[in-house]
Amino acid sequence: MENCVFSSRKEVAKMNKEILRRVKTAGEYQKKAIRALLPEKVNGHLDAIEKELKIMVMEMAAEMWKEGKKREACEEEQSAERVSKVKKVDIA
Repeated sequence: MENCVFSSRKEVAKMNKEILRRVKTAGEYQKKAIRALLPEKVNGHLDAIEKELKIMVMEMAAEMWKEGKKREACEEEQSAERVSKVKKVDIA
């Protein structure tokens, strides 16, 4: 890292946090701009859709997490079976 402009990882982490904060702020402004273009009646529907999408994402994430845990348990079980099938053989 000879040509590194940043003097420490802390500065990079701080800069990344600042960029993420700005991206989030930009997203909020985009959301407000789109809602400003649409009729008031539609905004209520958008709120409901947004809420449902958040719930769906959380449910999918939970399901993926459960599947990952099941897969890990299955892999551990298979690994234990492989180990238990190995027998020591003495050659005289």
